[in-house]
Amino acid sequence: MDIVRTTKKSIFTKYRWLFIAVFSLFILYFFNQAVVGSDFTSQRSKLLFATVERGEFTIKVRGPGILTPKEFRWIASDVAGRAERVLVKPGAHVKAGDLLIELTNPQLERKLEETRWELEAQEAETQASLVDLESQLLDQKAKVFNAKLDFETVAMRLRAETELFDNGAQAVSKLDYEKTKLQNSQTRERWNIEQQREVKMKESVVANKNALNARLNKMRKTLQSMQEQVANLQVRATIDSVVQDVAIEAGQQVIMGSNLAKLAQQNELIAELQIPELAIRDVTLGQSVMIDTRNNQIVGTVIRIAPAVNNGAVQVDVALVAPLPSDARPDLSIDGEILVAQIEDALFVRRPSFAQSNRSVKIFKLDATGDVANRVAVEFGRGSVQTIQVKSGLSAGDQIIISQSEEIQRFNKISIK
Repeated sequence: MDIVRTTKKSIFTKYRWLFIAVFSLFILYFFNQAVVGSDFTSQRSKLLFATVERGEFTIKVRGPGILTPKEFRWIASDVAGRAERVLVKPGAHVKAGDLLIELTNPQLERKLEETRWELEAQEAETQASLVDLESQLLDQKAKVFNAKLDFETVAMRLRAETELFDNGAQAVSKLDYEKTKLQNSQTRERWNIEQQREVKMKESVVANKNALNARLNKMRKTLQSMQEQVANLQVRATIDSVVQDVAIEAGQQVIMGSNLAKLAQQNELIAELQIPELAIRDVTLGQSVMIDTRNNQIVGTVIRIAPAVNNGAVQVDVALVAPLPSDARPDLSIDGEILVAQIEDALFVRRPSFAQSNRSVKIFKLDATGDVANRVAVEFGRGSVQTIQVKSGLSAGDQIIISQSEEIQRFNKISIK
């Protein structure tokens, strides 16, 4: 009977991958120490240096932006029509009331004429109705006058018959006397009724006049509205301004509410700066701003800070001090520096590209000879556009290398030729 023998594995064979990994780590460690511990030689012309200074440290925040009108208006079409003529182009200076665009709408103009005719007919009908009402009122006044005459005639006869009857004269019978008394009461009542009818008729005439005038005024308002719509076919400037954009061309059909032209006041501009979101925490309202147009500089003040971040930046609006330079115009690209704070006595240095505010980094500082730079730890404070505050690790007059690259980051000492 054969017996299977099991070969025992050595410890090295069993854990060979672990030994290989540990050995590799030792090799890398010693190699790194050997490289880092060695010196790096560089030519002076390939390095950028900066000197640590002490004095007033100005903290600024920079951001790009554009100039934009403080107030602009889109001229919209109040009516539908076709663009017959476009009389202005972007950049044109216009005054309030100047004609910008001519629109045509034959249907609207025909409707205006029809409305004018309807108003003339309405005015004629209203005049006829008023004459008829006045005639009816005169008729009623005549009836009141006749009723009064009838009453006064009967009353006169009643007084005469009463006098004769009371004196015992036989000229008036009792029956005739009673008839006269009855007629007197009837004519008085008829007179009172006619007077009341006259009052009511006057109220009715007033009400009918008001109704006729109301309908007439409604038609006049309709005509006025139609006239305004036809007048709106002539698109005019509403303010003294510069034309920024014309949104239509001649021959184009326009619907009601369409934007036709954009107007902006050239002498009232503001700056819209895009400040990085990491720097916006130091910006507050009222801070001073210097706007650079590449040809001129304009002083301004922060008037608004957007509440939200957009594409890594926050919009800051800046009011500009007039008068503006001749090159200032809407949509002009600019750069702005916001004065955040001033520290009277501080250490600061030109800002290395790799340095961040309120961070500790290792940089190369030149020794007294200026031929050797050693790596030192430096704690930076608040940063500005081109400079940064030094809290510790450096002294006034020290020189540092601000053009560090990945190649020299592995070394602790640099020899400079």
